[in-house]
Amino acid sequence: MHYALEDNRIDLYLQPIVSLPARKVVHYEAYSRVRDDQGEVIFPSQYIKLAEDSGLVSTLDNLLLFRCIQVIRRLGTRKPNMRFFCNISSVSLNDKDFFPQFVDFMLDNQELADRLVFEFTQQDVLRQPNEIWGKLASLGKKGFCFSMDNVHVLKHDISELAARYFRYVKISSDLLLGGDLDIDRNDIKEAYARFDIELIAEKIEADNKLVEILDCSIERGQGYLFGEPVLSIYNKQSLNKPF
Repeated sequence: MHYALEDNRIDLYLQPIVSLPARKVVHYEAYSRVRDDQGEVIFPSQYIKLAEDSGLVSTLDNLLLFRCIQVIRRLGTRKPNMRFFCNISSVSLNDKDFFPQFVDFMLDNQELADRLVFEFTQQDVLRQPNEIWGKLASLGKKGFCFSMDNVHVLKHDISELAARYFRYVKISSDLLLGGDLDIDRNDIKEAYARFDIELIAEKIEADNKLVEILDCSIERGQGYLFGEPVLSIYNKQSLNKPF
């Protein structure tokens, strides 16, 4: 991992988020991919535990953010409604060096608020202390917004999410179409929409699932059916970081 960072072998991959049913790309989610010294891609499931043990997760999050900002600045005023979803790990949220600098940098670059969406897992949303949310709220007040993914249960307070500046929630197609929901799946979209939260159905990998998702009137989707993560054309940049 150290050599990959030194040799600039950390790449930015982008996966489309599309409108439904038109399948037009409206946003992108950003991912980091690591290459070994032979140029082969090492997937997160293979390196994330190592990165955590080595204290490199915040460095990877920092670099991912930098790559996203590069793409946004290259894009300029084109496609003004397109946003880039950038995951921030629990490790980085609790990193005493990374997190305060991250907040300060974003506050100093408020022009990025219309382009960047910071994404957190449901587990992190539920377990992070109020101190973290207080600092993130300073970003929300300046126009930044958040997304929640890796949703395993739908028993969460939607009004509280909205109050914390969440504007997107991603729910897997399997959960949406499962039979053990406490709410009619046809009412899920409207439940979030009442609080100005847009629902994104993710992990859509087959046409038969898409048909069922469309029956729920969901207007945003993500998954291999629409495109897998691909290497960004703006990837080949110097290994600088925003802070």
